[in-house]
Amino acid sequence: MLYRHKNKMNVDILTKAQGLRLAILMALQAWFSCASASSIEALSTIRLVAEQFAVTQIDKAGLTNIEATALNIDSRLQLEKCNLPLETFATSNSGNIARSTVAVRCSGLKPWTLYVPVRISAEAEAVVTRQPLVRGDPLLVEYLDIKRVSLDKLPDNYLSDIAQLGNMEVVRAVNSGVILTLNSIRPRQLVQQGQEVVILARGKGLQVRMNGIALKNGASGDIIPIRNSKSGRTVEAQIVNGSTVVVNR
Repeated sequence: MLYRHKNKMNVDILTKAQGLRLAILMALQAWFSCASASSIEALSTIRLVAEQFAVTQIDKAGLTNIEATALNIDSRLQLEKCNLPLETFATSNSGNIARSTVAVRCSGLKPWTLYVPVRISAEAEAVVTRQPLVRGDPLLVEYLDIKRVSLDKLPDNYLSDIAQLGNMEVVRAVNSGVILTLNSIRPRQLVQQGQEVVILARGKGLQVRMNGIALKNGASGDIIPIRNSKSGRTVEAQIVNGSTVVVNR
């Protein structure tokens, strides 16, 4: 009986020791797991600094509902937690403000750099055509409209203010609903090649008027060649309005 009692006590002690060992191992495993996690830079932090930097790099004038979203960061990625504040910088200037790549860099004891693609979503007001226009058509208010457009659908150098287009015209035919850009307009051509104009010659208190023929199209303020209808001589004259050019002597 004494032998059996001692044997049972030994089994109990062994069981308790094994349980204690298991508990210690689990505690150590949990500790190492926490220590490992705390030494890894959180991907959410990397995303946040990349998104914040991307927003600071765009011209926000006229934009509304601005949001930045970091894309394509592998969830399995494990980078050493930086002992210094993370740095950010632009990698290029592609001209596409809707998409960019932001470099997130750690310059600490264990440096690393991660390139994060970021998408910017926003809306802006743009000038669009209400009807088809042909080359040389003036940009009259009744031909134009303002439309709110998603940033990723806006062309470079888009126009946003109808009031500034009063003396402009289209350089090529455009359809209805087209977003106008700086490349699609020019100052209105007040004088057309072959048009008769009045040449106003000024000099030393004298002013002489004569007739001439424009040899080139031109907008207000342009200097174009004009042929004197009487003498046949060609002079360079500045366009004043749709029928008058001036030569200063």
